[in-house]
Amino acid sequence: MRAGRHGADIMEAVPHAVIEGMIIGAYCMGARRGFVYIRAEYPLAVRRLRTALRQARERGFLGRDILGSSFDFEVEVMEGAGAFVCGEETALMASIEGNRGMPRSRPPFPAQSGLWGKPTNINNVKTWASVPLIIGQGGDWFAGIGTEKSKGTAIFALTGKVANSGLVEVPMGTTLEEIVFGIGGGIPGGKRIKAVQTGGPSGGCLPARLLNLPVDYETLAQAGSIMGSGGMVVVDEDTCIVDLAKYFLSFTEKESCGKCVPCRLGTHQMRGILERITRGEGKLEDIDELLALGETIKAAALCALGGTAPNPVITTIRYFREEYEEHIKKHHCRAAVCAGLVKAPCSHTCPAGIDVPRYVRLASVGKFAESLAVIREKVPFPAVLGRVCFHPCESKCRRGQVEQAVSIMGLKRAAATYGGESWRAKTRVSPPTGRQVATIGSGPAGLTAAYHLAKRGHLVTIFEAAPEPGGMMRLGIPAFRLPRDVLDQEIAEIEALGAEIRTNSRIDSLQDLLRGGYDAVFVATGAHQGMKMGVEGEDSPGVIDCVSFLRRVNLGEELAVGDTVVVVGGGNAAIDASRTALRLGARRAKIVYRRTRQEMPAADEEIDAAVAEGVELEYLVSPVRVTTKDGRLSLVLLRNELGSVDATGRRRSEPMPGTEFPIACDTLIVAIGQQPESTARLGLAKGRGGTIQVDADTLRAAGGAVFAGGDVVTGPASVIEAIAAGRQAAISIDKYLGGDGDIDERLAPLEDLLDLPPLEEGERHRPEMPSLAEGVLAGFREIELGYGADAAAYEARRCLRCDLETE
Repeated sequence: MRAGRHGADIMEAVPHAVIEGMIIGAYCMGARRGFVYIRAEYPLAVRRLRTALRQARERGFLGRDILGSSFDFEVEVMEGAGAFVCGEETALMASIEGNRGMPRSRPPFPAQSGLWGKPTNINNVKTWASVPLIIGQGGDWFAGIGTEKSKGTAIFALTGKVANSGLVEVPMGTTLEEIVFGIGGGIPGGKRIKAVQTGGPSGGCLPARLLNLPVDYETLAQAGSIMGSGGMVVVDEDTCIVDLAKYFLSFTEKESCGKCVPCRLGTHQMRGILERITRGEGKLEDIDELLALGETIKAAALCALGGTAPNPVITTIRYFREEYEEHIKKHHCRAAVCAGLVKAPCSHTCPAGIDVPRYVRLASVGKFAESLAVIREKVPFPAVLGRVCFHPCESKCRRGQVEQAVSIMGLKRAAATYGGESWRAKTRVSPPTGRQVATIGSGPAGLTAAYHLAKRGHLVTIFEAAPEPGGMMRLGIPAFRLPRDVLDQEIAEIEALGAEIRTNSRIDSLQDLLRGGYDAVFVATGAHQGMKMGVEGEDSPGVIDCVSFLRRVNLGEELAVGDTVVVVGGGNAAIDASRTALRLGARRAKIVYRRTRQEMPAADEEIDAAVAEGVELEYLVSPVRVTTKDGRLSLVLLRNELGSVDATGRRRSEPMPGTEFPIACDTLIVAIGQQPESTARLGLAKGRGGTIQVDADTLRAAGGAVFAGGDVVTGPASVIEAIAAGRQAAISIDKYLGGDGDIDERLAPLEDLLDLPPLEEGERHRPEMPSLAEGVLAGFREIELGYGADAAAYEARRCLRCDLETE
């Protein structure tokens, strides 16, 4: 019998059940001698097992003539050295015989020729501990547990990014979701689940979308994983899948006994390829080579441990191939953990690639002019981003693992506020090229592309259908978050480079632009069309989509919303709409959302600000229909409960029949999403949700001279992601027009790292962001006031300088 980690736990708890099972099995088979193979690293299990064996002998349950039955049976304890390969039965027997634990080919099988050439039966601790129970309760009782083909229970060591870790025993057929969320309590820290790795180091990694899989031998094998040693590791969005596969493969490579070439050399070769990929030296063909090597090892390895060693790699490629491709093609690790690719997690996570540690360091010593220059090396909207960026960089900030993440967005605003205009002295503008570019749309993507293309010497004209430029920065973000003078000032910098903005100019034909002298066109029309709920009565008077509502308010139109406003949705747009409604005179603003706050896509700070202003939130409700009586709206809602996890890692909302209830309101705002307006007139290939299909690397659309980016390609995203698309478009268009695509520049000198002050030790918490007094709703004055210079420098000194770490 073999006892690994789980067996050791059983041995610590019920050693007599194990011994009894072995005695019964030996009696049935006519065996006279038994062995418990247990790793010496489990001293408590060894001690309790030896105590139980002594007690069994004292009571006549072991030894000669057990209970007068003429049956002799003795059990010996064999303490192994901990080699992983000794989990394989033939290697285990070799170790008991005093030889090096190495597997041998079969046949003969152990039942024919095992220990010292004698027939041998090998089972694990859980099996033997179950024998007395099955005999006592009956076979039908045991068969009633589990699935048709996998009977009984399974024991897992639940660990990783899960609230409640530890040993879990569940009936076969229990779903992964029931284990991770029902027993494990879900993912801590508001993170989303990414994958579950089952079966120990040689198990497979299964994505969040497969959490509804039942845990049994057949189903896991079909999905590419195994029951294995019973490990179950939960990983969240902060885990790099490629790095995870490398970690498990490195373990099995080191634990290989070396007897067969496929395992000994194959795992070494696979690990070497993974090392190259995580260093940023991989090639696309490496992915297929990993798969080929993995399948060869599985088919040719001598033992099951070698044959399952490639599972982590094969399954991660099967389910997460895009992450491998990102490492290779973009040198990007979305979890920001691969040291060969990641200089600092914050800058690596920034879609626009801003050198965050550098501008934070400069702010820490009060050099805000240089700090602003570093930001402007990558983006033309530092003041805008300092107010409305969704700051993914902060989610990866390592200071957040100690206290709160550094306020990277707040420091960007401080740099824009106190940095002045000295950055202009070093900005680079190339001589005119004589090439003309048309940009359709003046949102963050279109304006960013225009900014960099104008600096490359191209003549840029921006066509905007709305009466004012700025796209969703102006039309979708309320002034209390983004003052219009701030936006106007940064747009003026782009116009100062020679870019011409034509408002009230809707473009219906790309060919007309190209025939009119433009050498390239960039389509960046955004996603300005609100989505419908798909319920009865939603076209009633008083119902308005969020995009139209914010657009009308931001363009200065007077709107009467009445006393009560209900907003359907859970994103930042829903939060903005509810806070705007209060400023328009509503006495009550209520957000209804189909999931819980933990699943809301809106930023936590925005939700907190809305609640502080009096916005009500009701969770786990979905709209059913809209009715009208005497000119007043009523939204009928149905209560939900959280169900299974969807592909995004969030739990679905499932309706609860018979729980309908109405909410009366004067205005109903629908904020459940948005999509691009129809671009059929432009003759471009459409993707899902009305988006434009482009080459992912170059953003080139059909037609050669036409490019597209931002929300019109990705669907609704964020300002910083649109800016990143504008940068990529500028690079690709400049290359298309004969340039080298080099839009980077150095606006601030590199600092002397030897002059840096030492890191300040001890707890240093983020200073509170100054803001208007709580409850101030008159007009659309900016709520957050920004850090003062001293507070900003203090906050910047909280940075841990990850980019300066050395191995």
